[in-house]
Amino acid sequence: KQNKKAVSGLLLGIAFTSFLTGITEPIEFSFMFLAPGLYLAHAVLSGIALAVTEMLGIKCGFGFSAGLIDYILNFGISTKPVLLIFIGLIFGVIYYFVFVYAIKKFNLPTPGRLDEDVSTALSGLTGAQLKEKAAEILNAIGGKTNIDSLDACITRIRLTAKDGSKIDEAALKRAGASGVMKMGSNNFQIVVGTVADPLATHMKTLMR
Repeated sequence: KQNKKAVSGLLLGIAFTSFLTGITEPIEFSFMFLAPGLYLAHAVLSGIALAVTEMLGIKCGFGFSAGLIDYILNFGISTKPVLLIFIGLIFGVIYYFVFVYAIKKFNLPTPGRLDEDVSTALSGLTGAQLKEKAAEILNAIGGKTNIDSLDACITRIRLTAKDGSKIDEAALKRAGASGVMKMGSNNFQIVVGTVADPLATHMKTLMR
């Protein structure tokens, strides 16, 4: 539950950014690879919402990504822009219940939900301590020469290794990771909690 609270704070920040700018990729990427079924539901609901706005004759002029900024700037040249707010609220409720039902029914691994066992060994670390752990994790995955790509989501370090057999799960757990998820022959996700992003940043620095 403690990890869920931390993740919810990050997700709220991402959601606000999406609402403000219309850039939805960060929040979509947080679940589309972990739970593709949710992304399919999102695509269907989004398509239905667009069809509804078309049938109701709603026309809004957007110059960028259809966020709040665009909505305000182009309000004067839009057709039935106020109605769009009510449509958004209705679909917000629909999204909520569809996602909650699907996540619980199918036990989907969304961020912060199945990472409850994340080790607290990493959660309180900062500065030099995180750099030290980043070096340990980098060594445990075969060093910089074994990495094709490296990134992070909210609670996990995501990487593509050149040789998956060099990933030492025991060493990763000794470094503080609570688990390692193999997403393919050479694709891995290392569960480290909400310090995933700073750890990945330190690892990228060490790889230069």
